[in-house]
Amino acid sequence: MTEILIISHSEDIASGTKALIEQMAEGVTVHASGGVNGGIGTNIGQIDHMLSEVKSDTICFFDIGSSLMNLEMAVEMYEGDHNIHIANAPVVEGSFLAAVEISIGTDIDNIMDKLSEMVK
Repeated sequence: MTEILIISHSEDIASGTKALIEQMAEGVTVHASGGVNGGIGTNIGQIDHMLSEVKSDTICFFDIGSSLMNLEMAVEMYEGDHNIHIANAPVVEGSFLAAVEISIGTDIDNIMDKLSEMVK
C-alpha cells in the first residue's frame, strides 16, 4: 500500500495533518516531520530518516520554500527500493485526498493525476 510523507516547517502542521489523515483514512501509513529543535524549519536529516523507514512507494508533500529543496535532496540521495513521488499539491488538502484514495485502493499514478488537478 502506498505511504504518505509530510514535510512542514511547523511541527504542529505536520503532526496535525498526520492525525487528521489517520482518523479519516485508517490503515494508511503516514510519516510526518516538522520544525527543527522546537522551532520553525526543515531538516534534510529528518527527511532522510523518514525515507529510510518507508516500506512501499511513497507520495511526499511539502509546505514552503526549503522544505521542497530538502525533500528533493533527500529523495536524490535515497537508496531504497521504492518509488518516491513528490506531489505539487497543498500539504493538508493534498495529503488528505491521497490518503482517502489510497484507502480505497486507487493506484499511485491515478492519485498523482488527481493531485496535479488540484493546482490547475
